[in-house]
Amino acid sequence: MPELPEVETIVRGLAPRLRGRRIESIWWSDQPLHLRRPVDLAGLRAVTRGHAITGVRRIGKFILVDVDGSADRGALIHLGMTGRLRVEAASAARARHTHVAFRLDGGDELRFVDARRFGWVEPGRPFAASRALVHLGPDPLTALDARALEAALAGVRAPIKAFLMDQRRIAGLGNIYVAEALFRAGIHPAAKAGRTRGRAARLLAGIQEALAGGIARRGTTLRDYVDADGRSGENAAALLVYWRAGEPCSRCGARIKRRVDAGRATFFCPGCQRR
Repeated sequence: MPELPEVETIVRGLAPRLRGRRIESIWWSDQPLHLRRPVDLAGLRAVTRGHAITGVRRIGKFILVDVDGSADRGALIHLGMTGRLRVEAASAARARHTHVAFRLDGGDELRFVDARRFGWVEPGRPFAASRALVHLGPDPLTALDARALEAALAGVRAPIKAFLMDQRRIAGLGNIYVAEALFRAGIHPAAKAGRTRGRAARLLAGIQEALAGGIARRGTTLRDYVDADGRSGENAAALLVYWRAGEPCSRCGARIKRRVDAGRATFFCPGCQRR
């Protein structure tokens, strides 16, 4: 699933291409998306049709396409596991698995393509009232400091990995960057979250360093992810523990281990991340 760096990379690629463009019409494939829910086509048309795009931004793993006319309104997009957003000529054939297309002035379309249909597109009217956004935790790059993280960790008995993956706790993190952040902080992924309070500053620094590196290298492509230009990300080669089971740790030389927690692969160094 695209995480914060991948979503941020896509937003940065789309913003200059979409800003100022007017949405003329919206098309839907009639295929349900996330949780087999139909796209609210009437709602999308009511909010965006005839309006100019004023910006593209990110909250956690969500993409918000803002439009003019009134504050905090537009299209809310989540990429799910395989979702992609591309700006292409309206005259070009739509790729297989294209499910939503916003026709733009100038002859282009913003197309949402999702083979597995775990993503979704919905109207934000306003975004602040969206059920998808209202319970999100703070963004780790823009709205979280060490003191707030320390307070959030207090008394939490869940493993620190589960804590960091919970979007209600911190928005935008996923399996890849949680593994990388915990390695940087020297924290075992199964450690009880509450017991890591004293290392909150180190943990936050690890989170931000892992995310910043992912953004600088335009995201991590292990299988499906591509940016707004259709290019793979370059961060996979820079991963320190994720997807490196059996390889020597770059710090201590111990073999990176893999385990499964709650159905998700966990990668860590038994030498640097002692429980």
